[in-house]
Parts: sequence; C-alpha cells; structure tokens
Amino acid sequence: MQDLRKLECAWKLSPILETRVPDTGTIHQTLLLSTAEGSYALRAYRYGQEKLWRIEAEHRLIAHVWASGLPAIRPLPLAQGGTILASQGRYYALFPFAEGQQIARTKLSVKEMAAMGSFLGWVHRALASYAHDKVPPRPLAVDHEATMRQIDVLVELISARAGLDEVDEIALSRLEQRRRWLISAQPAQNTMAHLEQQVIHGDYQESNIFFKDGAVCAIIDWDQAYVAPRAWEIMRVFHYVGKFAPVFCRTFLQAYREAFPLALEDLDSAAEAYSWIRAHDLWLYEEFYMHHNQRVRKLFDPSSFRPLIERWAQVRGALQ
Repeated sequence: MQDLRKLECAWKLSPILETRVPDTGTIHQTLLLSTAEGSYALRAYRYGQEKLWRIEAEHRLIAHVWASGLPAIRPLPLAQGGTILASQGRYYALFPFAEGQQIARTKLSVKEMAAMGSFLGWVHRALASYAHDKVPPRPLAVDHEATMRQIDVLVELISARAGLDEVDEIALSRLEQRRRWLISAQPAQNTMAHLEQQVIHGDYQESNIFFKDGAVCAIIDWDQAYVAPRAWEIMRVFHYVGKFAPVFCRTFLQAYREAFPLALEDLDSAAEAYSWIRAHDLWLYEEFYMHHNQRVRKLFDPSSFRPLIERWAQVRGALQ
C-alpha cells in the first residue's frame, strides 16, 4: 500500500488518523482510511499497465449508473485531475465511505431481501442501454476438456503438499466429485442463446451494497461488470447470497419483477447454463493453490459438491 502522506497529498485529504483492512474483498486490496473530515476506501488494483483500461471502464460505468439516479459510489477526483493514481507500478482509486450499513447475508431480513431484488431491477434498467463494448468481455462458455485437465493438475498439486489440512481435504473431495459429475452430465451452456443480453453488475451481493432503513442506499465494486442475460445475474444472487433458500429467492424475485418484469422460463434457461458453466469454474482452487491468495480460503465449502441445477429444481416450485 501507499505511504499515507502521499495519499493525503494526492487527494488533498486532511491527516489520516487510522487505517484498517475490511473483512470483505478477495480480488483487489482495500484499505479503509479515517480522517477528521470523513472516512474513505482506498482500492489498490491488482491490474498492471496492460489492464489499466479495465479500471477506466469501471469508472465510466460508475459515472453512468450515478447519472441514472442510482446511488453508485463514485471515485474521488485527484488534486491533479482524473480518478486513478499511478504509483510504483500500481494503480489506486479513492472512494468516499458509503452511508448506511452492510448486513451479513445470514442476517438479511425479508424487507432487506426485497430491497435487494427491487434495487437490482433498477440497476438492470439503468444498464440496459449501456454499450456492450464498454465493459470487459467475458464469454459465458467453457472448454470442457481443458477443465478436466486442469482438475487433474490441481489434484496433483494439492496432493503433493506436505501435511494436508482440512481445506486441502475439502478441495480434493469436491474436485473429485465435480469431475465425476462433469463426466456424466449433458452439456447445457447454449440454453441462454435466445435470451436478451445486457451489461450487468457482475458481483451483486450483500458485501457490495449498503442499507439504510431497510432500503439499499449505496452500491459499490463495479470491476466485474460484463454482458450477460439478466436472469444469469439473478441466478448468481440466488446461488451466492440466497443459497437457493426458498424464502430468499421468492422474496427477491417478486421485488425484482415489480421493478423489471422477467419470465420464470428465462430463469429456467439461465439455471441450466449457470449450473453447467459453474461446474467448470475452478477460480477458487486456482486462486488459492496457484496464485496463493489467502483471502479466498474462507470460501471453501465443506459440504459435498452438488450441481446447482438440482438446487434450482428444489426451489423453483416456490417461485410460481
């Protein structure tokens, strides 16, 4: 991270009194700063010069959402202009601390679940007209054979570790279960071909939104925005935030549809593709075992691997 005095000068901040690292965040580094005038979040991007365009794209998207009347937290301008500080081969942006509070997914009330759904509907409305080529491309496709080979590489890598711990055992078990399902399952990545696509937030979850009086009052972290069907992002929320719990999914979807109508059949199509593509997603294992990102250790799930299409089938009846 940067020298605090340099940060004060770059953004003309009053003296920084305290710093701390937040509990959330697995990709970029974030440092929370406190001054006599207010609190801020400093983001240190993992991107180098070759991916500077991604940071610039994120900041343009934030400006668009804010201009649409939604509370997207914008990066603060530098004293010399612009919003990206380049220093010692890294890039930084400073954001004002959002009002309201963040609520753990296990603590979300029904009112807050509904607020999340409604707010995402309005976010999707704001993004519907945003040009697809203004966000990083992310093909929703898989290379099945490459995934199977990578599973073999990861299993070999983990097995060679000295003194396997609990996370290692979990990883090996889930990788083997995943391998068996991928061998027997029918490909389903093309089931969304007929669905309209648009820019989505890409990481819509409780750790990226703030609540006040039961409503969403701020949204952050637009770095993962990409183009996909709206139903894909909703399926992702059902998976990561709601854990396919019927009460969450029903409450969230009802509020979303009031803001932006969506056919249940679109979710069926997205669920098939989402389950197939996610089963090929080895990001967590690669981050932890190949890139040595210790911040993702907490994401390993000790339960057995279960294809997401089965979890969707169980909750779908509650959404009629």
